[in-house]
Amino acid sequence: MTLKIATRSSKLALAQVDEFVSEYNISDYKIIKIKTEGDVKSSKGETLFDKAHFVTDIQKSILRGDADIAVHSAKDTPAKKTNGIERNFIISRTSKDVLVFKDNNNFNSSMKLGTSSLRRKLQAFHFLKSTNVFDINGNVDTRLEKLYRGDYDCIILAKAGLERLRLLDELNYEEMDWITASGQGTLAVEMTESFHENEKLLEIHSNIKNKLATNGIEYERNILERVDAGCNSAIAIESNSENSKQIIRGEIYGVKEFITFSGASDIEAIEDIERQNGRRFLNEHN
Repeated sequence: MTLKIATRSSKLALAQVDEFVSEYNISDYKIIKIKTEGDVKSSKGETLFDKAHFVTDIQKSILRGDADIAVHSAKDTPAKKTNGIERNFIISRTSKDVLVFKDNNNFNSSMKLGTSSLRRKLQAFHFLKSTNVFDINGNVDTRLEKLYRGDYDCIILAKAGLERLRLLDELNYEEMDWITASGQGTLAVEMTESFHENEKLLEIHSNIKNKLATNGIEYERNILERVDAGCNSAIAIESNSENSKQIIRGEIYGVKEFITFSGASDIEAIEDIERQNGRRFLNEHN
């Protein structure tokens, strides 16, 4: 059976498929490239839209039977699970953001900084004291092209994506010491919930279950869903295992201030958010 893998057509999306098939020793496969609603919106210059638009059309292709499996950037997948879809998180790389410079990396707050992420915009404001932040759209190559032709002095990108594209060593960058989006640097693999009816999918699913990235992302997603935060919300969150204990940390950003929350479980983290009325910042942007 030739495995039909659905994905977006960007270089990064295709690199992620390469990483997936290499990790699970899949040699007989066909890539189904899908232009998603998110791609259409981005090509029109739109930046403020739900990142789930990069995923929904691909999920539909699985449910229709046009594809067997899908590979996404985990951070693009919605917190709420999709009916009929089985999702697992695999192959975690670094979750860090990097600030990529056009010339030198002597950052100053007046530099023209490009990012389309509301979270990153507010982190740049709060932590870098940036006063000159502008939207930027397009895939990684397009954004770097805009940087080097002088549209921006610096831009914020995910370090994992640059690693997957093997671009990091060519760039002048500084790693940011802030928390990033849930699932950043991790891949999401999706198939229909009826995968057990297909011998090949059952085998792949079994292999995936033996190599899951982390169950910490599931905790993060529970929190995002409970506080009504979407892919485009100004919230940063990470879950790590420390001394056999799960530790969840995060921040929710408002225009003028932000809160820091934590907990040893998703329930504790949600309680901390509610105690600080963290939803008020999410409501500023929803």
